[in-house]
Amino acid sequence: MKIIDIDGTRAYQFESFDSSVVEHRLFTRLGGVSKGIWSSLNLAGTVGDEKEAVAQNHEIMFKAFGAPLSTRFDVWQVHGTQIHFAEAPRPPEQKHKPGDAIFTDKPGITLTMRFADCIPLLFHDPVKKVIGIVHAGWLGTALQISRVAVEAIGKRYGSKASDLIVGIGPAICGNCYEVGEDVIRRFEKYWRKDYHPFFKKIKESWFLDISNANEYILRQAGVKQIEQSHICTAENLNEWYSYRKEKGLTGRFGVVFALKDSKADGKDDN
Repeated sequence: MKIIDIDGTRAYQFESFDSSVVEHRLFTRLGGVSKGIWSSLNLAGTVGDEKEAVAQNHEIMFKAFGAPLSTRFDVWQVHGTQIHFAEAPRPPEQKHKPGDAIFTDKPGITLTMRFADCIPLLFHDPVKKVIGIVHAGWLGTALQISRVAVEAIGKRYGSKASDLIVGIGPAICGNCYEVGEDVIRRFEKYWRKDYHPFFKKIKESWFLDISNANEYILRQAGVKQIEQSHICTAENLNEWYSYRKEKGLTGRFGVVFALKDSKADGKDDN
């Protein structure tokens, strides 16, 4: 992945996405104004941090990204499979809708989500000019939200799985993500088979590899172009928030994704 440092912030980019067509950043926890356990670029307003600091962090992130805050489209992440298709930015006075996947084919909209161990999955269809962000924790992975997303954009935009490019961002790794047997039972219920390779037992504890599980789901759905970050949030607290490693007392890092306006760049096909 490529590292971008701007005004004290640090963000990562996937190499697979064409930067002349889309702009994306996976921002680390560096460069914000939050103090203490939320230090410093915390984007979540429901984890105990000061609201003023969180609001300022959003402004810092969007400035570093190079887009107005008024272009933001985000949702209330609930660990489900609900998908939203953005036709316009979310008005500031409008409440967040619950969901865990957001897509758009409109330039002028900046998709954004927040993470701290769950996987940010970034989708780009260069043929239909569609982008999206998917939030997948253990439950979203058990429910196969990445497959649901592939099918949904196929119906909505006519996207073909074979055309998609997907980036799997920083998340807690299979050596750190300890889960209970209730999680295994959920996978048994929703997957029925093929889930065993993504669980391993160390002494008396079970561990789940959600990054490779999601790559498997995507490949089963027909996606061929996948790039993994191979960054574990729990092992790199200097740059990332980790809900598990920090025992819930932490912030959330931001991911932003936008289509570039081909007309503004003089690349209109007409």
